[in-house]
Amino acid sequence: MRLFNKHQNAPRSRGSSSASCCPLVAGSAVLYCVTCDQPLSSRCVISGAHRDHRLRDLKDAVHDQVKKLNDLSGRLTTTEKKFGDFVPRIEEAERKLEELCSQTQELLQNEYTTLLSLIEQNRQQAFFILNSQKEAMKRQLHQLYEDAQNYHSKSTAVTNQIKELSTRQDSENPASLLGEINALETSMHTMSEFYTSVDKKLKIDDTRLKALENSIRKIVEKNKELLPRPWEFSEIITLDESKAQGNVQISEDKTEMSLRPVGGLSPQSPWKSTRASQSFKKGFHYWEVAVGGCESWAVGLVENSRVNGIQTLSASHEKNMWILECDGGELSVLHNNDFSRVKESNIETLGVFLDCDKGRLKFYNVNTGSILHSFIAQFRHSVFPMFRMRAQKDSIARLKICNLIEKDDTEYISSNNSLTSESLNEEDMDVSSESSN
Repeated sequence: MRLFNKHQNAPRSRGSSSASCCPLVAGSAVLYCVTCDQPLSSRCVISGAHRDHRLRDLKDAVHDQVKKLNDLSGRLTTTEKKFGDFVPRIEEAERKLEELCSQTQELLQNEYTTLLSLIEQNRQQAFFILNSQKEAMKRQLHQLYEDAQNYHSKSTAVTNQIKELSTRQDSENPASLLGEINALETSMHTMSEFYTSVDKKLKIDDTRLKALENSIRKIVEKNKELLPRPWEFSEIITLDESKAQGNVQISEDKTEMSLRPVGGLSPQSPWKSTRASQSFKKGFHYWEVAVGGCESWAVGLVENSRVNGIQTLSASHEKNMWILECDGGELSVLHNNDFSRVKESNIETLGVFLDCDKGRLKFYNVNTGSILHSFIAQFRHSVFPMFRMRAQKDSIARLKICNLIEKDDTEYISSNNSLTSESLNEEDMDVSSESSN
């Protein structure tokens, strides 16, 4: 496969002219720049930095934004009433979850009967993944109920704040009210985004269960030489918060990274990255990443190196990095600032398998079981899982590590990962299919 250089030019961000504006002194604002979304002093206007921009009277702008907040509040209240009581809907979703998991469990039990004597350990791990998925989805449903309660309280508080703000808009300095208005507008958008996402969150996603079914079915269709499977070498992966760049948010359990939307975003916004707290130097390792919540993402490895005795991370110009990247709907693999296209797209969950001893790194589409790409490399130092993403225009971008084991199982997994490379064939690496690029 021929590799060639990939060049990206960073575009200028919208509103860059505002950088030349002088700092505003309290009460000095006289106009409002709609283009740059900021108040202007007379010096800003005279400087010509906002020439050809759309300008408005400051007081009119405040009145319009207060009206906008009231409209948002009304729509939010209507949406909230539409959903009503969450309890029966969540109970129904949980019942459906139990039903789906029960059906999957029955299918798995039937398939495993044929190979029970050979793959008893494999069967136990599969059921553990099933139950973990069920419990994780239950927790999400319960969390959804708690979030709904919290947002209801916040909605009431915001509505009261807007009413109070409406009574002050004519008596207080308009410029001083803009900060409160922006904060309230952000809160309204956050609540609206929550209610917009409720139906999607209540829908039971059995994709992972179906993927598990497909994987086990392939084992039955083939023969015992297919064992072991990559997910038997699952690792606990957590994000290193100290390595997160810029405004990347790391979840409390260190398994999710996110970026808030940025207004006026261009398609070439900067990449933001972090790496895992764990590193690997030998043995087999496997982890999965939910990438469906991010339009532009990259997952792979970065090699640790030492320069003059100091430990560093060789990230410049993709050196010592092996990456699968999705940018603008196109999949590519990158190494040493070179890249090549990957035909497959529409990845929801990505599987990553690492064989340190043979220097092999494989990426899987978990939902289809196909191999997206295989790297062959010589790792001179330990390697860290790495993750990066771009912010999106209208929604929060998220990457989520799907840990398939509990922390209490790490000792068992470590002994499982001590197998030698000779015990695995090339075909054994596949999750549930032999197709590859």
